[in-house]
Amino acid sequence: SHSCDESKQFRFAQWLEGIGSKNIVFHCKGNFYLVTTTGDKQIKARNFKHEFGSKDIRFASEDEITAQIQATIGSIPPFGFENQNIPMYIDREIFDHEFFIFNPSIPTKSIQISTESLEKIYANLPNPIKYFSHSEEQFELFDSL
Repeated sequence: SHSCDESKQFRFAQWLEGIGSKNIVFHCKGNFYLVTTTGDKQIKARNFKHEFGSKDIRFASEDEITAQIQATIGSIPPFGFENQNIPMYIDREIFDHEFFIFNPSIPTKSIQISTESLEKIYANLPNPIKYFSHSEEQFELFDSL
């Protein structure tokens, strides 16, 4: 798939239950950051400007994504890549659902995982991880769920 909408259509056709993912790699001041939320939400880079230390935030290019996490736009996984230094920011709303669905760096594949298992995976990753909560009016960062 090349977009969250394409993935959503596929999941419905395959009867996969759960909330789909949106995984974005940002670039800011020479550093890369992975932000994971639900497929229907939009991520506003300006929400992360204080955390990243600049308002000059951009989406990472295809080449940068491939170099950082061995994935391509449209199939960025929420974990499971070799880069153990890239900070990860995870939307707390994901854990309000029973299942989470994502592409594992392969645009033609989808994985369905329980959010209970996903929570355990994040708790055991070496990457720096923070959680966030956001709505139209508010954005907050947390060190844990």
